[in-house]
Amino acid sequence: MALAVDELNTATYEAKLDEIATDNAYDESPFFKLKLAKGGFTQQKGGEELNFAINYKKQGTAESAAPRKQITFENVETLTEGKTYWAFYNARAMMFWDEKVKNAGKSKVIDLAANRIEVLKKEILDKLCTDLLKSGSPAGDYDLTPIPYIVDSANTYGGIAVADAANWASQEDSSTTTLTLFGSGSLSYYINACSLGTNRPTLHLTTRNLYSKFMSKAEPMHLHMDEETAKLGFQNLVWIDAPVMGDNYVPAGYWLGLDMDAFDVLVNGGKNGIEYTPWIDLTPSGYINTAGKIATFVGQVICRRRRTSFKYSALDYTL
Repeated sequence: MALAVDELNTATYEAKLDEIATDNAYDESPFFKLKLAKGGFTQQKGGEELNFAINYKKQGTAESAAPRKQITFENVETLTEGKTYWAFYNARAMMFWDEKVKNAGKSKVIDLAANRIEVLKKEILDKLCTDLLKSGSPAGDYDLTPIPYIVDSANTYGGIAVADAANWASQEDSSTTTLTLFGSGSLSYYINACSLGTNRPTLHLTTRNLYSKFMSKAEPMHLHMDEETAKLGFQNLVWIDAPVMGDNYVPAGYWLGLDMDAFDVLVNGGKNGIEYTPWIDLTPSGYINTAGKIATFVGQVICRRRRTSFKYSALDYTL
C-alpha cells in the first residue's frame, strides 16, 4: 500500500497565496455608498415612530390688487407630517470548537474570526440593498421601505395618501418598454416633469442590461463620467448633470431617477447603523466551546419629497 504523503509533500508547505479571502458572493449598490460619501447617515435616538414635516401644497393667497382694496385675511394650512418606523435587521455567525483549535498559531493563514465579522457586515448590507431596491411593498413591519414603493404615483407613503396631497406623488411610467432619451415618455421628459425649482433627479439607477442599452444610445454624445462616483468604484455616465449606473439590485425593467437630496438614511447607533455583539459563549446552548456573534442594523430610509423622483417599471433592454 502506498504512503498517503510522500517525502516532497512532507517537506513542503502548501502555497497559500493570500491572507485575505477574495469575495465571490456579495454585490454592492451605489445608494448607501453615495449617501455616506455625500454627508453620511443621520444618527437618530429613540422614538416610537420616525416623523418628518413637509409642505404639501401652495397656500394660494398671493394676488395682485388695487392699493386701496380692503384685504380679507385668511390662512390655508400647507404643513403636514409623514410617519414611518424603525427597521430591524440582524445576521449571525459562529466559531465552532474545532475551528478555534485548528485556526490558531502558525496554521492560521486566514483569521476565521475576523473574516466572519467582515462577512457579517457584507451580509447585512446585502440584505439592506435587496430590501431597499426590490419591487412591491415592504415585506413586514420591520423592513426598510423599498425605494420603488416610495417613488410611485399612487402609493400611500408616510401615512399620507396621494388623494389628500397631489404633490405627494412621483412620476411613474409602467407601460413604456423602449428606452428613449428625448421626446414623449423619454428620460428627458420625466426629468423635466419631476423638476421643482433647483430640485431634480441627481442619480439614475437601473439594471446593468438597461445601463448597457443607455450607453449604446448615449455613445454619440460622448458623455463623461462623474469622478466622485467613479472613485467609489462604480462605472457611470453623466446624463443631464446626474450619474447613470447599473445596479444589480434594481428589479428587471426598472429605471429609478432619484433626487438624492430628498432621501435620508436614519440610523440608531453604531458606525453607519451597524453594531456587533461581543463573541457570545454558546456552551449553555449545547455548543461546547463555541462562540457566536451577531451584527445588527437599526434604521430607515425616508423620502421627504417624492415629486422630484421618477421611475419606469416595464423597460425592455432588448428593444
